[in-house]
Amino acid sequence: MSLRIKSGVSITGIKPEMVLAAIIADGVYKSEYISECWITSGLEAKHMTNSLHYVGYALDFRINNLSDYQREKILIVLKDRLGKQYDVILKSNCIHIEFQPEMGNNL
Repeated sequence: MSLRIKSGVSITGIKPEMVLAAIIADGVYKSEYISECWITSGLEAKHMTNSLHYVGYALDFRINNLSDYQREKILIVLKDRLGKQYDVILKSNCIHIEFQPEMGNNL
């Protein structure tokens, strides 16, 4: 596995749903011939108020080593593989993944 955690990133308190998302993300990066999938933010960074990062339901993944095509392709595949319970968002500096099931689903 080539999943890596950037120095200084805190994953203490990450929920199991996010561990699964990270494993899936690593597989998607590999499928696009990206040798390493880096988690660049967990619970440690400053995020928006009420961010799911603070409760262990969000992670950010490195994209600065990806072409625009790779970013878009990985985004599409992640959305497909993770399904409706996850939000997958391409930001300017990362791919943000959060577990946020619709109301009525159990956490």
